[in-house]
Amino acid sequence: MKKILFPIDGSVECQKALDIAEDLAKKYDSTIMVFYVFDYHKVPNEMEYAAVIDKIYDSDASKEMLQKTVDYFKNKGVKAESKLVKGDPASDIIDEAEKGEYDVCIMCTHGMSAGKRFLLGSVTNKVVHHIKVPILVVR
Repeated sequence: MKKILFPIDGSVECQKALDIAEDLAKKYDSTIMVFYVFDYHKVPNEMEYAAVIDKIYDSDASKEMLQKTVDYFKNKGVKAESKLVKGDPASDIIDEAEKGEYDVCIMCTHGMSAGKRFLLGSVTNKVVHHIKVPILVVR
């Protein structure tokens, strides 16, 4: 197990997933790819202009979040890199997992209620049902 895909969404609820990714990476001398997808669906209709989207996509906040996560792993002695893309989170995570030839994908779930998950959907749920590489979901 040399490559671990670690999608993040900026939430603080996923400390357990960080710890598990760290443990696996240390055990197998793996490299972790911290992966963030800027979700176009969250951009209001009035803002769907290329310059505005690119400005939001290139925001320092997204880059800072990625860098903090990479730094967290590096400070723990784990090799880590980051990648920022724009698109649909579930689809892009699945594509990255397959094209990047990762050995495992580690994601957290926020424990939405069944009703909310049914109405809104869940990125983790979509990934679990369509990804072709092994996935570890941490709650």
